[in-house]
Amino acid sequence: MHRGVRASKQLRVSFSFGVAVGSIGTLLALYEDDAGRRLPTPHPDARPSLPHQDTVLVAHPATRFGFPSLSNVKVREGYVLGYDRRLRNAAWVAEYITVDSLKKSDDVNRLKAAFKADTSTPEAFRVSPGDYLNSGYDRGHLAPARDMMSSSQESVNESFLMTNISPQVGKGFNRGYWSRFEGFVRHIASSYGGAYVVTGPLFLPTRAADSDTYEVRYPVLGTPGNAIAVPTHFFKVVLVQKPSGEYLAAGFILPNQSIPDQTNLTDFLRPIEYIESVSGLLFFDQLRHVPPPAGGRPVATKQLCNDIACTLPAAVEYKNAVASKSKGHQSH
Repeated sequence: MHRGVRASKQLRVSFSFGVAVGSIGTLLALYEDDAGRRLPTPHPDARPSLPHQDTVLVAHPATRFGFPSLSNVKVREGYVLGYDRRLRNAAWVAEYITVDSLKKSDDVNRLKAAFKADTSTPEAFRVSPGDYLNSGYDRGHLAPARDMMSSSQESVNESFLMTNISPQVGKGFNRGYWSRFEGFVRHIASSYGGAYVVTGPLFLPTRAADSDTYEVRYPVLGTPGNAIAVPTHFFKVVLVQKPSGEYLAAGFILPNQSIPDQTNLTDFLRPIEYIESVSGLLFFDQLRHVPPPAGGRPVATKQLCNDIACTLPAAVEYKNAVASKSKGHQSH
């Protein structure tokens, strides 16, 4: 939980279902920051069906500034995600990483966790670990298990649910550049005391070989009817808050392919508005509801990479650092 942010684990609220317009009334649960300002956080309606129905919705620090979407939302101990049943990938996974959450607990062991089907997903859209067998792709975490090594074994176990997994190129990406990128995000969280992170797959168009048109092409695992889409790219959006109250953010899009170790991370830096456009998601949109400081301007975000060097550690240095910190635990 963000320091100074207080919210109950469960909030009982009511929602209204607008039959005429086919929309759900949005309700906001309120947090407080260190200055005592009330900060709104929306919560998804778990079962939008009957008018004036009561339901229990779970508060989670990862969604303090909004849900990227409200489709098939699943709340876990260490992350929140929205699942795309058609593509059999998460559309987005949100985390709140803190200094405390990155500390390793002796009671938590990644080696005790195993990939498992998410039984909360209807069977028709459910992915099993065996679906990746002999596919040539890694089962890549979207919310890394390493981010949850301090909380509980259950939190780590939940990171291995297949709804948190996407097909990723192994050598040079999941077991290379992407892994180093995840380590850099943990460095950001450590540097600022915490970081809000949203990660997800993308399916981006490329120019057709024989015309000026664009097309989206991607392989799938399995057969039509139950196929798992292989993303062309992955995005990651990061938001932090400085002690002064200033918000900093950065967005990245990386291709799902082997990336040379020496490639600059800033080559993948993209405007957050662009990532919203190609993903169909909204990131931290509730920031606009945060009251400005007395006499100050409305809250706005500045470029994170202007405040911290957005560079990855050298591959050899990173591997040595992981080996020295793991102490027998396999690291992701």
